[in-house]
Amino acid sequence: MKHRGFSLAELLIVIGILALLAALLFPVIQNAREGGRRTRCLTQMHQLGQSVLAYIADFNETYPMAAYVQNYTHNSACLFTLYHELVPYIRDKQIVVCPSDGRPVNVARAFAAFMPLCPAMGFEQSSYMANWCLFEVGVLLPWLPQPHRVIAASEVEYPEQTAAFFDAVMAPPPSLMPLVQGRHHEVAVANFADGHSRPLRTRRASMTVPRADGGTAYLYCLLEVGPYYAGDGLCVETPYGLVSQRRDGSWCRRCPGRPRESPWHIPSTCGEP
Repeated sequence: MKHRGFSLAELLIVIGILALLAALLFPVIQNAREGGRRTRCLTQMHQLGQSVLAYIADFNETYPMAAYVQNYTHNSACLFTLYHELVPYIRDKQIVVCPSDGRPVNVARAFAAFMPLCPAMGFEQSSYMANWCLFEVGVLLPWLPQPHRVIAASEVEYPEQTAAFFDAVMAPPPSLMPLVQGRHHEVAVANFADGHSRPLRTRRASMTVPRADGGTAYLYCLLEVGPYYAGDGLCVETPYGLVSQRRDGSWCRRCPGRPRESPWHIPSTCGEP
């Protein structure tokens, strides 16, 4: 029996079909991989949230501080961060590094010109930032000579709505503003004060913003209408503040730990005096 081989045209058709299938399947595979990374980030956020709840139970129902200067030896100081506070409650130092983040913020480099980080399990980088109105700051020379006060758990009226941690980068000093990053296909992972974690929809703007450790990052805007974004089309780049409600039931935000004389004072949007 005579066997006929494939003609050139047939081979080209087969190759074309295989290339088409690969092109169709590649985004599916990429989405599946990213979905796995996002799930891991949600797990890490959940662990961070649980560590905060454990800290609150041990420290008289108050939240840990985000950062402050601590005397390391009798003649030197170092920066003690929120991560340092939570070390007794977590074991994995990589818990703050998102697998979807190819360039986590180098916290040590961001503050290197001012002071070193205190030793803590090799911590230097972070993919997540915190709601600085929930986790307040202490003395941070040269920007903040007087500490803000710690926040009591009883002050958080809507813990299920108040953001605690989220995918973000940090703006350069002196603002140190956490800027949300929708690094999971324009979705940011967030943890809330009641301990639960979930995705936040964002949209990527065309502009870039500077990072505290050098370089730039894309600016992302919150897209979900709720306590942090009113749906008015304005770009809200960070879910800041403790969520509250006005008398008419509309959402507002406040930073009760910051006195008016603080250079980092953030006025309440709730219409309080």
